Amino acid sequence: MNTHAPARPPRRDTLNTRRRLVDAAETLFAERGVDNVTLLEVARAAGQKNRNAAQYHFGDKAGLINAVLDKHSDLISLRRRPMVEALLATPAPTLGELVEAYVRPVAEHVANDGNGLAFLLVNCQIRTSGAFAHLGAGRVDRYPEVRQLTRLIERKMTVHSRAQRQAKMLLIQTMLFHGLAGFHVAGNAGSGKTFVRTLCAGVEAVLAAP
Repeated sequence: MNTHAPARPPRRDTLNTRRRLVDAAETLFAERGVDNVTLLEVARAAGQKNRNAAQYHFGDKAGLINAVLDKHSDLISLRRRPMVEALLATPAPTLGELVEAYVRPVAEHVANDGNGLAFLLVNCQIRTSGAFAHLGAGRVDRYPEVRQLTRLIERKMTVHSRAQRQAKMLLIQTMLFHGLAGFHVAGNAGSGKTFVRTLCAGVEAVLAAP
């Protein structure tokens, strides 16, 4: 018999505080870089009198960075999950179809979310950060459909060594986040649909190249 009481949901004021901290961190990280912002600055920007508020709610800066990214990745997951489920039910999905499921959910979310560019910029920053570069690789395990899609892509790509496989996966991640960030920073760089088609073609070419 389970004698443990069910966990209580977080109080509304707790949720509001966490939301303010995440929103403040998202803005500061995007503007100044994840390496250049302190937890104290985030707490102050969020209007918190407790100087340790960010640490209390998220543990450390890595926890706060993940919370910022999860705010968007959870929504991207809702777009990507049915695409991956359909691919898993397909006997032989093409590399192009796998790339579509990799790129389009991110591109569509960013195009429809007012803070989508901040999400891209924070992703770009952690991949070149001395302290937080490990977060990029670790985030794959947070979403089952991303793990499944990654395995499908790795089976389809042309590689001759483990090092080449790792290099290609790193390169397509860079193409995705830096490419979309560059497009959105440019503002009027042309058709978003054309850019996404071109990005998908580029990612597929990298994966298929010997």
